[in-house]
Amino acid sequence: MRHLLNGIEIAPRNRNDIGVVSMFEGNPDELALNVDSLVLSREAYDIIKQHIQSIGLFEGIPYQVEASGIVLDYYVDLVDPSNTFRSYECEVKIKRRKAIDNFRDNASGTSFELMLKKGVEFPTFNVPYVIIKDNQVELALITGITLYMMTTALIASIKDLVTTLSQGIQASTPNAGVPPSIDVGDVIAYIINVTAQVVYIAAQLLAIVQMATKFFALVFPPVRNLLGCKLQDLLQKSCEYLGYEFQSSLLTQYPNYTLLPVPLVRQRKSIFDWVPEDLTSQFNKGVPSSSDTTPTIGTLLDAVETTMNAKTRIVNGVVRFERRDWWQNVTPNSIVPALNIQSDRTDEFSYNTEDVWKRYYIHYNLDPSDIHTLDKIYDYHDAEYSTEPNNVVNEDLVCIKGLNDVNIPFALGARKENLNWLEKLVKEMFVFIDFVTGVFGGGTNFAAKIENRIGVLMISQNYFTTTKLLYCVNGKQQPDFLDYMSARAIWGKFHYINQIQLNDYDIKNEARIQMTQSDFVTLLNNNFAEINGVMCEILRIEWIDEKSFAQITYKQRNNYSTGKVSTLTIND
Repeated sequence: MRHLLNGIEIAPRNRNDIGVVSMFEGNPDELALNVDSLVLSREAYDIIKQHIQSIGLFEGIPYQVEASGIVLDYYVDLVDPSNTFRSYECEVKIKRRKAIDNFRDNASGTSFELMLKKGVEFPTFNVPYVIIKDNQVELALITGITLYMMTTALIASIKDLVTTLSQGIQASTPNAGVPPSIDVGDVIAYIINVTAQVVYIAAQLLAIVQMATKFFALVFPPVRNLLGCKLQDLLQKSCEYLGYEFQSSLLTQYPNYTLLPVPLVRQRKSIFDWVPEDLTSQFNKGVPSSSDTTPTIGTLLDAVETTMNAKTRIVNGVVRFERRDWWQNVTPNSIVPALNIQSDRTDEFSYNTEDVWKRYYIHYNLDPSDIHTLDKIYDYHDAEYSTEPNNVVNEDLVCIKGLNDVNIPFALGARKENLNWLEKLVKEMFVFIDFVTGVFGGGTNFAAKIENRIGVLMISQNYFTTTKLLYCVNGKQQPDFLDYMSARAIWGKFHYINQIQLNDYDIKNEARIQMTQSDFVTLLNNNFAEINGVMCEILRIEWIDEKSFAQITYKQRNNYSTGKVSTLTIND
C-alpha cells in the first residue's frame, strides 16, 4: 500500500495500523480508511511545514492511498483544532476528498437540466395521449342538446325543401284549357325558392361540419404527444456524462420501462391561449426536470433501485446495475476463513432477524391531478404481503414484526382500453355526420378519429404533477402492460427474493483471513464468495495490507425459517 502526500510517497509512522474498510450494506461510501489521522515525521513533516510556509493553513494538502488499483483520495485538514505539531513530528487529521465510488456524490448533484444545458442528447420519443376528463355526464348533456338542435334544424330544412318541391309540381302542372297553359311566374318563383333552399341547406351543412369540428375538438381533444425516455437510455447517457460506462443485464431484459416526465416546461404558451385542435406541441422535455420526482441522476438511480430491488456497483469505471442477487450467480471468489474467536477457538454467529418483515408493501404514488390514477388503475398501484407462521403454539408469543415499505416515487399511467359510454353515444352522431357530408361531397372522418384513441395513454387534464413510469413499445403501453407494471408484477419479478424463507442467514462477525491485495480488489468487485464450500455474502471487510490479513463479516444460508413461515398475499 502506497501513501502519497501531495504526490510524494511517504511512510506514516502509524502505517501498520492503516487499513481499508469496505461496507456492502447500503452505505454509498463503500471504501474508507480505518483511521482519521496520520502521524508524520521526517520528509513527510517537511512537506507539511513547507506547505504552511508557502500556501498557508487554509488550504488542505492532497493525500492518497494506492493499492492494486484502489485509489482513496483524502486531504490533510490543517485547520482542524485537534492537529498536534511537535519538533520532530506532527499528528494531523485527514478527511475524504473523493473516492473510487464518488460516482454517487457526483450523481446526486447532477440534474438532467444541467446535462441538457451542456448539450447531452437523450433518445426521447413521442408518447401519444388523450385527455379523458371526469365530466362525462356534463359532456353527455351538451352532446344531447347539440345533437337535438342540429337534427331539428336539418329536419326542418329538409321538410321545407320537400314542401317547396311539392309546390313546384303544382306550379308546373298545365292549366286546363285549349291549349293548356303554364303559369311562368309560378315556375320562376319555384326555381328561385328551390335554389335558395338548396343553398341554405348547403350552408347549413357547412355550418354543421364546422361546428362539429369544433365540438369534436372540445369533447374529444385530439391525440397529442408528450416526450418520454427509456430508463436504460437515461441511465446510460447519465453515466457517460459522468465519465463511466453503464451495463445492466436487468434493464436489457426489461428494455421498455419508460419515464414520462411531468408536462411542465418553462417559457411555454399557456394552454388557455390555444384552440384545442391546435394544441399539438409537447409540453415536456422527455427527461426529468426540477418539477419531477427524480430531478437528478442520483435520485433517479435510487428510485429505480427501489423499484427493481437492485444495487449499483462500480467496477473498473463501469457502473453495473443489477438485481441484488445477480452477483451471487457470477462470483468467482472462494476463501477459507479462520474461526471467529481465536482465543476460544469457537465459532460465533447471529441470525439476520433484522431482515424479517411482517408486512411488505409495494406501492406507486397516486396523483390527484390525474384522476385516472385514482380510478381503475388504482387496483394495480399497490401490493401487500404478510409473513405468517405455519404452526403456532402460543399466539401471543409470535414475534414476527417489521415493515418493508417499497415506495415507488412514480405514478402508473392508464391505458385507454376501449370506448366509454359517452364516446359510443357520440360516435353514432358523428357516423351520421360523416355519412351526410359524404353524400354532399367533402366527407368528414370523425368516427375513425374516435377509434384511433384506443391504446394510448389516458390522462384527465393537460398537466399532471407526478412523474409516470410506463412500459412502452413504440410509445404505447401494450394490452399486457400491467404484467410488467402492476405492483404485483414488481413483486413477482424483483422483490419476491426478499421473503425471509428465501433470505434466512446466520451472520459471522470479524472472521480473520489471510488476504493479498489482489484478493481484496476481487472482493470489492463482487462481495459474494464461496466460503468453506457454501455461497456467502460478505457484509464488511477490514483489510490491513501491512499485516497481510483481513477481518470479514459475512452471512450464509441457515434455512431457519424453511417450513416455519409462509407468505400471505393480502390484496389479491
